[in-house]
Amino acid sequence: MNDRQKQIIKAATTLFLSEGVGVSTARIAKAAAVSNGTLFNAFSTKQDLIDAIYTQAKTGMFGALQHSGDAAFDRRHLYENWQGYLAWARANAQARDVMHLLLDAGLASQQTQADMYAVAAPHSAWIENALTKGIIKGPSAAFVGQLILFQIDLVITEKLNRTDADLAFEMLCNAIGLTQ
Repeated sequence: MNDRQKQIIKAATTLFLSEGVGVSTARIAKAAAVSNGTLFNAFSTKQDLIDAIYTQAKTGMFGALQHSGDAAFDRRHLYENWQGYLAWARANAQARDVMHLLLDAGLASQQTQADMYAVAAPHSAWIENALTKGIIKGPSAAFVGQLILFQIDLVITEKLNRTDADLAFEMLCNAIGLTQ
């Protein structure tokens, strides 16, 4: 991604969060200090821009997670992922918020969602493996993964201090039956 694309993404993210995703591409171009033509040279369509924003946010989020695949699923590793996501979300509040906005509105294309599922696959497999081994309990890996992310998002939304955030982590561990 080049600097111009980053500039447009930053402007679009700010506008999406303040004015909604229906904001015009002309307004985005103006906020990014580029012409409409430059915007469409950087992103062929508004959908391409939306997908780039979503991909950048989700990739950043998954980049903050430390353990997956063959790593042990235990309290320490889950807590390290918990802290990694919290740190990323707090440092990248707009990216987190726009990711949720685009996800909740169903605006990321099917291909982009499929690409992000592929990025999430090692993390999903990590959770699935823990379910299969009986390390944790839950109806599915997707459910447990969403429960973890929702619990972390609640910590952020409620602006919990460290002590209360750790209590929320303990509540999560109890909910999924993680005793190790």
